Amino acid sequence: HIAVLRSHVSDCKAVGADTQAIWGYNGIGPYRIEDNYLEAAGENLMFGGSDNYGSIVPSDIVIRRNTFSKPLSWRAEAWTVKNLLELKNARRVLIEGNTFEHLWVAAQGGYAFQLTPRNQDGNAPWSTVEDVTIRHNLIRQVAGGFNCLAADANPSGRLSRVHIHHNLVLADAAFGGATFFRPITHGTISILDLVIEHNTLWGTPSTLAFTGDGPG
Repeated sequence: HIAVLRSHVSDCKAVGADTQAIWGYNGIGPYRIEDNYLEAAGENLMFGGSDNYGSIVPSDIVIRRNTFSKPLSWRAEAWTVKNLLELKNARRVLIEGNTFEHLWVAAQGGYAFQLTPRNQDGNAPWSTVEDVTIRHNLIRQVAGGFNCLAADANPSGRLSRVHIHHNLVLADAAFGGATFFRPITHGTISILDLVIEHNTLWGTPSTLAFTGDGPG
């Protein structure tokens, strides 16, 4: 069991490399991340992104009442900026009551969330993202909302059972203007059991974009 509670993690940044405030990939969980301020240029919080060698899927993850942010001053600097939260290998995840803020198009397309199963280096085909609930979050001053991938080009599990509901998304075209939700199929593989309901979106130029064939 790993818990990060009531902590302040800031100024995690680099040029040409990913940085994270919190990163987990080689432990089974459970994980509890609550009441923190998390600031990083790459991914403020990420699970997965490196192969493990014990068929491990980080599981039973609770992410609640945190603030995920990037300083707006970083827009004028050269740090490698990607997203606010990324799941590449995770199971049974609750993301609830958080604030996600300040993300622009840079090294990625400006989506606050990346839900993308990744067999990162080709040695972990058990990597998956499944049973994810994202609810009651405030997402503001971002280019876009959710970028989702059904499966990796390397053999991987499938993005499955995702429920996104009761979130407020205040997108800002000045940050790059991506879409609210962008699901990507891989060949004939699509996301399994996806529900998006009762969300409020304001400010982005488009809402849903469905893209096919490729890991994206």
